[in-house]
Amino acid sequence: MKKIIWMEMLLIGASILIFRSVWTLLDSIAWASGKVGLVVLLIVGVLVAVVALRSIEALSGKRGEEKESV
Repeated sequence: MKKIIWMEMLLIGASILIFRSVWTLLDSIAWASGKVGLVVLLIVGVLVAVVALRSIEALSGKRGEEKESV
């Protein structure tokens, strides 16, 4: 297989380990395990995801425009 595929698989594996570590860390914090903490974390997560998706969309739109004009 190409090296890029191996690196993508490695990245997925690393992401799983990071996700599990963050999950366990948040479980050990009493505030984050309560109802208020979960709601706050949910809202923050949704906001960050929306900002990231809009940024990705804007960047991919700019690239699409560059390719069409060339």
